[in-house]
Amino acid sequence: MFARALTIFALLSAAAAQLSLSQPCTQALTTIATSADANACLTPSPLIPILTNSNISIVEPINNWLTSLCAAPACSNNTLAAIVTNVTAGCSTELSLAGFQSGDTSAVTALIQKYYPDVRNIVCLKDGNTNCVTQTLTNIQDIVGPLTVQTTLALFSGNSNLTELPSNVTCTSCAKAAYNIVNAEVPGFLGANSEDLQAVCGASFTDGANPSGITQSASDKAPVDTKNSGAFTLGALTGATSLVAISSMFALLA
Repeated sequence: MFARALTIFALLSAAAAQLSLSQPCTQALTTIATSADANACLTPSPLIPILTNSNISIVEPINNWLTSLCAAPACSNNTLAAIVTNVTAGCSTELSLAGFQSGDTSAVTALIQKYYPDVRNIVCLKDGNTNCVTQTLTNIQDIVGPLTVQTTLALFSGNSNLTELPSNVTCTSCAKAAYNIVNAEVPGFLGANSEDLQAVCGASFTDGANPSGITQSASDKAPVDTKNSGAFTLGALTGATSLVAISSMFALLA
């Protein structure tokens, strides 16, 4: 799940720098970026360095973002629904390339609202004082070199063999804690992957026991909606900032 989230984040970051989005899509992203509710729960500003300099390592900006995001209140269902509505309506041309149809919006909204809390809990796991996503990225970076947007894309898009990563990446307490959350909340989702994990990490990896030293840093502050949370209003903000907001959204929900 970490890998999939990072892949989508990298793809969206690359799109900000390299792709020409349609005007309706750009407007939709700007609408989201100017929403007080979306910014309050997604806190996207720490990701801006990645969009303004694609050659830097993503590790520190992502760590800063997750520190901020996990300390913030969770997104409410109203905010999540408004984000999905704006993206699916404004970016219909871009999303159609992936097979999305306008009739899918309600189903996508329901899925995001259902699984967002679990994904948020996963990305807010900590091993001691270190965020688990940060730990995983750092361990990978120590092996493959600096993780820029492009190297992250290559690593998680099938151009590199992730199965050869050592156990300090694949079999950590962080990975086990993430597995436990997924297996508890979405039984059967991992399927045959559970057997693969047992083969690589040992039978105890999938025994459901909570690994030592792992804590949850996700804030339990109640989500706050303004009266406009159901229909974001457009304001003036740069395209890079709007893309960073939606990048953070889909990185979290992937």
